[in-house]
Amino acid sequence: MHLRAKTTSDGCCRRLKAVRNELMEAGLDAYLATDVKNVYYLTGFLDISTASLNMIIPSEGMPSLLVMPLSLEAASSQARGCQVKTLASGELMIGRILEEIRSAGLRRIGFDNLQLQTYLAMTKESEDVELVNGSGIVAEQRRIKDSEERSFIRRASEITDAGMEAALGAIRSGAKEYEVAGEAEYAMRMRGSMGAAFDTLVASGPRSAYPHGLSTEREICDGDLVTVDLGATWKGYCSDLTRTVVVGKGQEKAFRMLRRVKEVHDRVLSEIRPGVEAARVDEVARTVLGPGLAEYFVHGLGHGVGLDIHEAPTMSRTSKDILEAGNVVTDEPGVYVSGFGGVRTEDTVLVTENGCEKLTAAPYE
Repeated sequence: MHLRAKTTSDGCCRRLKAVRNELMEAGLDAYLATDVKNVYYLTGFLDISTASLNMIIPSEGMPSLLVMPLSLEAASSQARGCQVKTLASGELMIGRILEEIRSAGLRRIGFDNLQLQTYLAMTKESEDVELVNGSGIVAEQRRIKDSEERSFIRRASEITDAGMEAALGAIRSGAKEYEVAGEAEYAMRMRGSMGAAFDTLVASGPRSAYPHGLSTEREICDGDLVTVDLGATWKGYCSDLTRTVVVGKGQEKAFRMLRRVKEVHDRVLSEIRPGVEAARVDEVARTVLGPGLAEYFVHGLGHGVGLDIHEAPTMSRTSKDILEAGNVVTDEPGVYVSGFGGVRTEDTVLVTENGCEKLTAAPYE
């Protein structure tokens, strides 16, 4: 199966040109992209996540995209700005990569994400080739979303909203967590999602204190806090959304947690804008939570969203990132009290020229 999700030719050409500029500045002869998402970003061809793709981008000349025979037809019809090649019968990918590198006279090569086995094999088989970690070359480009990417994330966010509405409608006493997750995923698929951006999380009762509480067979009970975290994909791009609700009357403590986390979430929206230190936004969130709850906020405030559900920039206490227009990030404060339950409120947010825009819009109650 190959996902037919293309970017425009102009976008691919612009991105390849930017990679070549980085190669010249770094003194590299070529770039080897093996990450399926990076190949899509540069060519418009999106294969399955486990596909073996190897794109060689020389500082000058036509890039080559090496694919397995199973991917040849789809890559040939969809990939832009490169020559698509496949392996001969019995040929190994590592051998073919080295052959392409040697025939082009390439010596110093940056790469994005090589498996250790591949790295060791390549360095052993070709002593005259120097491999240099260049993972930031494409990752830095991907931080800023262009207009096309923004439109894809907007659509993914609309689909994600539909999934959340279905999930909230399915939450009731006696329902199992996986039933709620199933309703959400079905709703997203029916509205065009290319697949879940990550495992759909439905965690109820004491399990809602698990930040990554995978959906189980647990039956939801009256008074439970229930956290739903989900995301759809559209043309390869992700969205991320979390809501926490109380089933029935619930304890006042649960409602206090919900109110405070929502207050933090809303305050963060007023802080997100270009030029702001990401660590500063995280600090504001913890300050608003206050000493009684901040100790239960056990993760960073947010992360970048794009082709991957977690990418740059990161909003956390240790982040060195500065927010820029075109970043897409999450705003997701959370409080997790062991043995009682947890609350998280999350939206996908676009950093605009003057502030930010919330892309997800599912109800909070």
